[in-house]
Amino acid sequence: MQYETVDFGKGLTLPCIQLDLTGSTDTPARRELKAQIYHLVDTKGGLLIRNTGIKDTRPYGEFLASIEFSHHSYVGGTSPRTEMGSGVYTATELPPSVTLHSHQEMSYLDTIPDYVSFYCELPPNNGQKTNLFIDMRKFTANLPNELKSRYRGRRARLQRTLKSSEHGAFSQGEKSWQEALGTGDQQEAALIAQERGWELTWKDDDSLVILQEPARFFRTHLIHGELWCTQAMLINPVTYRRDAVRDGRLADVEKLDQVRAKVPDTINQMFLENGNSIPDTDVECWYDLMLEMETHFALEQGEVIILDNMLVAHGRGAFEGPREMFAALGNRDSGESTMGAN
Repeated sequence: MQYETVDFGKGLTLPCIQLDLTGSTDTPARRELKAQIYHLVDTKGGLLIRNTGIKDTRPYGEFLASIEFSHHSYVGGTSPRTEMGSGVYTATELPPSVTLHSHQEMSYLDTIPDYVSFYCELPPNNGQKTNLFIDMRKFTANLPNELKSRYRGRRARLQRTLKSSEHGAFSQGEKSWQEALGTGDQQEAALIAQERGWELTWKDDDSLVILQEPARFFRTHLIHGELWCTQAMLINPVTYRRDAVRDGRLADVEKLDQVRAKVPDTINQMFLENGNSIPDTDVECWYDLMLEMETHFALEQGEVIILDNMLVAHGRGAFEGPREMFAALGNRDSGESTMGAN
């Protein structure tokens, strides 16, 4: 496959092709394209597709189906999203004023998607660069050796307190347990939790505390070897506070400080498998390096990008005005996974 290389900044470069996605998807050429696309994504970290001609999520979903994009379930996911059909979701419904820190998708769980794809239907105006990316190969190489040694072979568990959709108003960006689990039935929720190794605790107000399965800090990519791959330090009060300061959300800073001082256990966060909190100094070290290596990019209207979820972290910067971005999560159809044991 002929491609050009696009410099995303901060040392991240990805291949880019020009491809009209509006034609027939059931063609030998499109099926042959599948292997070429995944080879580039697996080896280079991602593929940017420009001049697609698509204008809504239907042809985006059809394109993914034509390359046999094997969709990954979002059950247990933390970001508020709406499913559009055919495995396509809104990218996130967090308020525009909130930065969504760069991360590897669903890496608060032990089984994560191999791929994440985005389609830009409407970019923000005035050239706002809202797409955040980090080359996780370079990030892993630049992590201090003592921090890597401290977390290699260890795991962390996500603890979340989720309200019921039947009680009270929700703040924007907050998920109910019904939305997070994809069911409103407590018995079915218990079965979902049992299958995944989660612990559920129901509260008197019908809210739910979920302690999810232990997830690794490091995972092994089939081609690129050991990589840092966790949200353990992202889903943490230190990161919440620094992101709020970064966005200028001073009221959120004050509220977080009050909650952390009075009822810290009610804050959604990841704990080490033994139940201990992650030291603030380690989170600060991780945050500083993420911020240093994070690059800002602007996907244009109609553009599609497919990323290897371990190799390239993604996020969304705060922005103003309209913006429409959609996402899909995928697995390797061979049944193999980059999520080898460590």
